[in-house]
Amino acid sequence: MNEKKPVPILSDFNTLALVLIPIGIGINYVGGLIVKALQLPIYLDAIGTLIVGIIAGPWVGAVTGALANVVFGLTVDPIFLPYLIVNLAFGLAAGFMARAGWFERWQTVWAAGLVIFALGVILSAPINVFFFGGVPESPTASVIWTYFIAIGANLWQSVIATSVLREIADKFISVFVAYGVYKAFPKRFLLKFPGYVRKGAHS
Repeated sequence: MNEKKPVPILSDFNTLALVLIPIGIGINYVGGLIVKALQLPIYLDAIGTLIVGIIAGPWVGAVTGALANVVFGLTVDPIFLPYLIVNLAFGLAAGFMARAGWFERWQTVWAAGLVIFALGVILSAPINVFFFGGVPESPTASVIWTYFIAIGANLWQSVIATSVLREIADKFISVFVAYGVYKAFPKRFLLKFPGYVRKGAHS
């Protein structure tokens, strides 16, 4: 079993980790563009954040998530800017769960997916309401939201219900894709990242 002592935050950002950040941003960017082009009711804009958090640690993952939303917000759609905190939280959570060994076995990846899903709902719902009046940006999601309004749900109930339906598929897909990418890397490569600290062995 490989186990390394925790390292100071800044030391996680070695050259390899800094190179990984734009790669993670690029993965998020492509996922977000696909969803936007096809008007899908999911997001797929956090896969890169999760990959970086799992491999390089929570702080590198958090920076990746935050910068990804800034880049996408400034170049494609400003609606992504308020959600910066959500993607940042995904990077932190993925990194800390990886350090606890949650990404060493597929059975515990389900628990990690549940955490990321819960974070997505809890953090995004207030942003949806206070910044955008609760109306989803996706036409498909808007239909779902309108349905809940039509059957008598109030604004918050409609936003949360719509968010749950969107997040649950998106986050489990994203988490398992990130897990698959992580497991594809050889251990000797992962050990080059100072932020690669975990309780379980990588095999």
